[in-house]
Amino acid sequence: MRFSIGMRNIKTAVAVLLCVLISFALKLEYPFYAAIATVIAMESSITSSYTAGKNRTMGTLVGAAFGGLFAFIEPHNAYLSALGIICVIAVCNLLKWNKSVSIACIVFLAIMLNLRVGEPAFAYALHRVLDTLLGIGVAVLVNYFLIPPKHDRNLERSRLAVRRHLSTLAHQLLRQGGGVHISPLKKDLAELQKFCDTYKEEFDLVQNKNHNLVSRIEQELDVYRNTYSHMRMIRLLTDDDPEGVASLGTSLLQTSNQKADSALSAESQAVIYRYHVACILGELQTLGLVVPTDIAYPFEAPSAAEAPAAAAAESPSGLPGDNTQPERPYSAAGRS
Repeated sequence: MRFSIGMRNIKTAVAVLLCVLISFALKLEYPFYAAIATVIAMESSITSSYTAGKNRTMGTLVGAAFGGLFAFIEPHNAYLSALGIICVIAVCNLLKWNKSVSIACIVFLAIMLNLRVGEPAFAYALHRVLDTLLGIGVAVLVNYFLIPPKHDRNLERSRLAVRRHLSTLAHQLLRQGGGVHISPLKKDLAELQKFCDTYKEEFDLVQNKNHNLVSRIEQELDVYRNTYSHMRMIRLLTDDDPEGVASLGTSLLQTSNQKADSALSAESQAVIYRYHVACILGELQTLGLVVPTDIAYPFEAPSAAEAPAAAAAESPSGLPGDNTQPERPYSAAGRS
């Protein structure tokens, strides 16, 4: 286990420090609520901080409105507290503020149960709203001005990781003719998509976002997913238990494989296998990755597989042995 303190950790601490100091300077009675709003609104991106702050603000408004009303009738009443929770949740659902339900209930209960004797209910509710706005504002400003997140760097790092992983798995899968666990690649693709979405949605005040980078990554993602689909088809075609499903005691997959074997001849399976191999090779070329040449053909006799393997080893100029390509940047023009 490696102990580390990330930048989000540090920025949260700085935001809380500023929020508490501002609360003391303004002589706020409950700096706790402003600090809590700061912690909740500090996210990994500026847009996420704004969204979290917006959800908290909407929930605070609903909770404060009902809290002030019910506390004005009778604070610290258990039955009114339960009735108020029903009203708060119903209104949030009606307004489709589903992500604000929890904070709305918390604010309602804070007002309903913490109100002191003789303290004006609506004034207390108004202070809770102002505390929340202060905390959210500090969190968003700190997240924007204090070493803002480098989403382009994360995006490029994730892209390179996918390329390396895809190339390694494709070489192993084609060399062995199946039998390679490719599910981790799907997780990498989902992570790359998440970084891409975060970069696209991030707040961009100075207009320095690289839209060409987003377009290129999205085009590459299509190629990655196509390659993964062909790799998965090879696994389904060659492996009796492609994802370990049968080991869980499921016989359905085995039954379907038996039916497929009886329906498809070895020649048909060889044709299908070669089709997906050709697609994978084409996608690797499009990405500028090294194309494997030591390809296994499990559905064919060795003599039948030797000729295609030899043909694949030839370079575009027709000279044997020139079978690899140097790594080159992906270009949309390479897609036909």
